[in-house]
Amino acid sequence: MPDWLLLVVISLAVYRITRLIIKDTFPPVLWARDRLVGGWRPLTDAERKIVRARNGGPFQLDDPMPFQVSDVDHGNGPESSRWVDPWSWVPNWLSELLSCPWCASGWISLAVVVAVAFTVGVPAPLLVWPAVWAAGSLLAARKWS
Repeated sequence: MPDWLLLVVISLAVYRITRLIIKDTFPPVLWARDRLVGGWRPLTDAERKIVRARNGGPFQLDDPMPFQVSDVDHGNGPESSRWVDPWSWVPNWLSELLSCPWCASGWISLAVVVAVAFTVGVPAPLLVWPAVWAAGSLLAARKWS
């Protein structure tokens, strides 16, 4: 495989893993991120159904909402969001690492470059790591990603 193609593939892998960790709603990943990061996050489709059912569905008015909901601006206008309390033992730096595309992609790119260096080989891994980090984080930080 040509070196340039290897760099592109590694960068896309870093982007995909970063997005999975910081943004995707795949249930096991979302559960772990909720417990480790916490805070306001957009509602999932299942949670949206609960809110709709509670606001005009079969629930009685005195039934408590199973979670706190509010409109929060996440950068692209107000959006219905849910508050999640993180575990009390989680340090702030870990929460930041798991919610920031720039931070998470740095460590993910290091792990991916090291893994590829030991399996197929990477030319100049100390130069490839920041290059892959830059490409992966730029992709993961986009609003459309």
